Amino acid sequence: MSPGSSRQRGTGDSFTRRAPRATAVIAMAVGAALAAPLARATAPRPNTSAWTCKLCVFYTGAKAKVEVGVLDASGANFASGRYNGVDHNGAYLQGGAQGRWRTAGGAYGSFTADHLGLASRHIAVIAGEEGRYEVHATYQGQPFHQYDDAETPYRSAGDGELVLPGGWVTANTTAGMTALRADLEPVRIESNRRTVTLSGRYFTSSVWTLFGTLSQTERTGTDATGASFLTEAVQLPEPIDYQTDDVHAGAVWADAGASVRIAYQGSWFDDKLDALVFQNPYLPLVPGASAGLLSLPPDNDLQQGSIAGEVVLPIWSGELSYLASVGRLAQEGTFVPGSTLPGGPAPLSGSLSGDIDLTHYALGLSLRPMARLDLLGRATYDGHDDHTAVLAIPYIVTDTLPGGIGVTPRYGEDRVRLTGSASYRLVRWARVSVGGEYGHTHYGPLQVLTSLSELQAWGQATVQPVAAVSVTVKGGSSRRDASALDVAALPPGEDPQLLAYDYAPRDREFLMVRGTWAITTRVAFSLQSTAATDAYRRSQLGLSDARERELSATLEWSPASPWSLYLDSSYQHLETGQYGLQIPAGIAWQAREGEYFWTAGTGGTWTVSSRWRVRADYVYAASRANMSLDSVGVYGGFPQDGSSLDTVKVDASYRWTAALSLRLRYERANFGSNDWALQSVYPDTVPQLLALGVQPYRYGVDLISVSFLYRLGR
Repeated sequence: MSPGSSRQRGTGDSFTRRAPRATAVIAMAVGAALAAPLARATAPRPNTSAWTCKLCVFYTGAKAKVEVGVLDASGANFASGRYNGVDHNGAYLQGGAQGRWRTAGGAYGSFTADHLGLASRHIAVIAGEEGRYEVHATYQGQPFHQYDDAETPYRSAGDGELVLPGGWVTANTTAGMTALRADLEPVRIESNRRTVTLSGRYFTSSVWTLFGTLSQTERTGTDATGASFLTEAVQLPEPIDYQTDDVHAGAVWADAGASVRIAYQGSWFDDKLDALVFQNPYLPLVPGASAGLLSLPPDNDLQQGSIAGEVVLPIWSGELSYLASVGRLAQEGTFVPGSTLPGGPAPLSGSLSGDIDLTHYALGLSLRPMARLDLLGRATYDGHDDHTAVLAIPYIVTDTLPGGIGVTPRYGEDRVRLTGSASYRLVRWARVSVGGEYGHTHYGPLQVLTSLSELQAWGQATVQPVAAVSVTVKGGSSRRDASALDVAALPPGEDPQLLAYDYAPRDREFLMVRGTWAITTRVAFSLQSTAATDAYRRSQLGLSDARERELSATLEWSPASPWSLYLDSSYQHLETGQYGLQIPAGIAWQAREGEYFWTAGTGGTWTVSSRWRVRADYVYAASRANMSLDSVGVYGGFPQDGSSLDTVKVDASYRWTAALSLRLRYERANFGSNDWALQSVYPDTVPQLLALGVQPYRYGVDLISVSFLYRLGR
């Protein structure tokens, strides 16, 4: 494609002229797959009605197990119950159940229920009949508790509006807001996600299957967000009220030599709120700037159709896979005003009417031309045709000062990616492999880049001199190059010297070593180490280099039949460097940031007797992060961040009778963290930041569970 062009409808660029060739190849593959059953239909099929399997054992009957008990929490808080809902002291219902049934006629079913007394409860039911149909129904709850120590003077007035209480005293700093302390009220930063899914399959014949899935996800709650009035900032409790509906349906034809899958996918996202409106707690810098406005995620939907499958080739044990899909991504959301100032720019009428056509083609090929040689290859194409109208919108900087005219961004692009590898077994105990990947992206007009390309090559060797020892070494490098930057396409105020990390030219080298050793029949050891180094050679500002180092090891030991023990550990180090420029003085600075992560764990199981079984686990995890700053020979740094976690778990079960068991569980977790951006920062700590006052996570929680497990059926 020529620079600056885009693959729009009706254009005649070179890629569009070549596209029918790829389409023709896919059409030929699909046609061959569809014709396969016709070709085989002429051959007589054996009569299998009288065939029997003397070694097959089919379960019939019904059985279930039900667990009921009590979980007691001590020291629990929002942080300890972030994902499971155990967020306060006291007792919780510990309930769950599992079961299955099957009849001699082939009807079957099963159900699972976990964490019934918590917000993280999960329920799944499956029912069907062998060879005819199968239906799934699931419910999944997922709490996400962030902070329960937040405070804010804002009150919700409904419909995405936050207001300050009557009698609020505005000031240039938080210290001058004399009513702040009296007007603070606690607010929980939390959300709950609930997903309901119904899916099924219907087997119309031995080769045809119809399938479909319906799901709905709701997320409600409060999130933390931020806004500013030029130099004055505020943290806000943002209301959340999302709903996503998904549909996936289609048909599959599959036989011994080929398969075809035709599917439709639809997804609709609905945000009940268009914008967040909030009052200005500061003295307005510009007369009339008494409120702020933030747009929220707009409604959008995806419609997509696809065809995919595989064809077994008659030579070299080959297999050809294919995929083709076309879709449309649309966005509809009413425009919010560009300013809340009296007499400011009038809001645009209607909505953006976002419209992007999505195209995806893929061909994969695997061959074994020799007993020792395996070849793999794959080619993919992704097209984003952005048909959204280009709009010029007047905007206001932080809702205070006129900023000029902004142009809506573009997202059109054509991306081609080629991957391949070859693996050859030199001798019985040694195999070598080589591979590579090439990717090229061409961007449409009005974007920062015209094109981006990346080339990667790697090699791998695996040796296994004896059955108990295996060592694999893999290494390679990649290079990413980008076209010249189109300064005119940059967002307002963005420095042209600052290249975004995802398209800045980069050189990368990586190495991985993995080994396993079965020392004896009861002792096994594994070790893995990886290293990667990045260099951003053309970046004048922003990231200059990055590197990653990782080491992990695992030891498993079974000293005797009732015992099983393990020990594992890992270490990871991430380091980045970046250049910056202090504005307006033009003083250059350099920063280096390092992050360190350690984990260690041990545990095992002990079958005390035919009735008693005990499992214990201990995990320790720690992290540390620091940043140093060098500016004109003056060296400094930020306070060190870090966290640590100690967890002990003990799970003991006693089989009272063949049907009744007693289960005892204990868990102790200690977590502490340091974050200088949150530590001791309360609503009035920073003069020009009205903060929520949340603090780093800390907790020490004990969980004790006593439950009875009863089994029914056999």
